[in-house]
Amino acid sequence: MAPKNGTSVGLFAGDPNSWRVERLEAAFSKLNVDVQRIIPWRVHRRGSKENHSILLNGHDISRLDRVYVLELGGHDIGSFFSRVGLLSALAEKGVDIVNSVSSILVMRNKAETMRKLIGAGLPVPETLITESIEVAADFIRNHWPCVLKPITGFGGLGVQLISTDFDLENIYDYLKFHSQMFGKGAFLLQEFIEGPGFDIRALVIDGKVEASMQRVATKGIVTNVHSGGKPRPNDIDVDDLAVRAANSVKGRIVGVDVIPDKNGELWLLEVNATPGWFGIQEVTEFDIAIRIAEALYSG
Repeated sequence: MAPKNGTSVGLFAGDPNSWRVERLEAAFSKLNVDVQRIIPWRVHRRGSKENHSILLNGHDISRLDRVYVLELGGHDIGSFFSRVGLLSALAEKGVDIVNSVSSILVMRNKAETMRKLIGAGLPVPETLITESIEVAADFIRNHWPCVLKPITGFGGLGVQLISTDFDLENIYDYLKFHSQMFGKGAFLLQEFIEGPGFDIRALVIDGKVEASMQRVATKGIVTNVHSGGKPRPNDIDVDDLAVRAANSVKGRIVGVDVIPDKNGELWLLEVNATPGWFGIQEVTEFDIAIRIAEALYSG
């Protein structure tokens, strides 16, 4: 592939020692693409009537052709909105943001993700989203056991299976505690899909599943690799469902989580705007970073 003159890519991640950034830098170097690490907490924006500059170490990063968001971070509301504003400002100046800001915002909000999946007619577990603890408790009584999730978050943090008699008998205290720790005033509850002990992560790049893996839970129901899930090769065809899910949230590079039930029917659980690929790389023969770099390089 011949180099494209003037092509430059920013890699947006708050971790200066990111494994994914290092792998992508190596991949882009093979394509003769200039790469700049964008550490959001090192960026500053200056604005006046005459000018709006976006600077990192004195360099104007609005001159980049494309920015790939590997990690939005921003767990505090101030830093979160600062980073969303930074990406929006770059987009306004003509920088191509992958995934788009609107797509990232949908996928960072599990309630919005569910709305998009349901609107596309895709199979999701029966879901309740509410701020009412009474309505939430009633759903649990009628769908017990069920899964409680925070509306925002990633990595499996705060995902809880409500399955014991003690949980049910003390459901108001359970919900109040979860809301204080993770939910921040809202509840997202789903019927529990009894699966085979694993789910499937598919990596979708520009409308094609490039790699997939099964993630085996080692404790509880959380299968995320960074939370203890174990990757293994996947032999279940989830391509059509994963691509349709990615299209529903208008994502270019996304991770789609699918679970088969005991009858083999497939259900969508999550769509992730900033998917890692450490686990999936373990069961994939080609270098995923090169595949992502080629996609970003070509447009």
